[in-house]
Amino acid sequence: MVQIECVVKSGDQVGEVPVWCDRSNLLWWMDVRRPRVQSFNPATGEHKVFLTGGRALGSYALRENGGMILAQDDGIYAFDPGVSERKKLFHPEEDLPDNRLNDGRCDRRGRFWLGSMNDKVRQDDGNFWRIGTDLSARKFFDGINIPNGVCFSPDDKTMYFADTPKRMMWSFDFDIDEGVISNRRVFADLTANPGRPDGSTVDAEGYIWNCEFAGKRVVRYAPNGTVDRIIEMPVTNITCAGFAGPNRDVLYVTTAWQGLSDEQKAAEPDAGGLFRIDVGVKGLPEPRFQG
Repeated sequence: MVQIECVVKSGDQVGEVPVWCDRSNLLWWMDVRRPRVQSFNPATGEHKVFLTGGRALGSYALRENGGMILAQDDGIYAFDPGVSERKKLFHPEEDLPDNRLNDGRCDRRGRFWLGSMNDKVRQDDGNFWRIGTDLSARKFFDGINIPNGVCFSPDDKTMYFADTPKRMMWSFDFDIDEGVISNRRVFADLTANPGRPDGSTVDAEGYIWNCEFAGKRVVRYAPNGTVDRIIEMPVTNITCAGFAGPNRDVLYVTTAWQGLSDEQKAAEPDAGGLFRIDVGVKGLPEPRFQG
């Protein structure tokens, strides 16, 4: 039986994006709606919180030269957690004030890929962007409701993406040399699943671990889109997963209390916490933003 443990009762409204830093041996993650990044030291149990400012935090990536790049409601920022200081770099959607930036991830050339969404009205106003190491922005497609699940195959030939309300996951051909995606096709149709696809990560075997918001589970998919494994979770809203530890052999999972009734919150005191699961497989190093 899989061992599942809540290691930090962080009470995140919407926890997201667990990322292991192999330089500091810290696990980082964030809270979307109470914009902050957090760190956890598995060796000592120490938990720290760093406020980022802004109205919402969509995603982030560690930077090669230190600190982070943040995708927030009002643009792309450089952020130094040590001094809780952020500096705005630019905004690819200055002309779309109702949109905010959401889920994203770096490829192994250090480019940051992310989607945007209308944060006021749930409609298909979002776009999908590539942020270059020179801070250039290129849009690849639009029509997104809530972008999630951005991740890449170990051979750098496939990118995965999900739109949460549509209950769909897609895959794309990925050309890492040119930094382009093409040939969008359905990877997994979740319309019959209990939850909606949220954040994803890819393990060293090329399998995709997707978290189901409102579904109480983490699902491991084979590269062909078939379900390989399901892990039932003790809380309802599962948001994102990432491998961590010196050997990247522990799966950490973020969760959320947003959307739960008072009765559900009482029944799930660990909702919004950070969980660890020993799943018996290893993850991949998380690429850093090279800009």
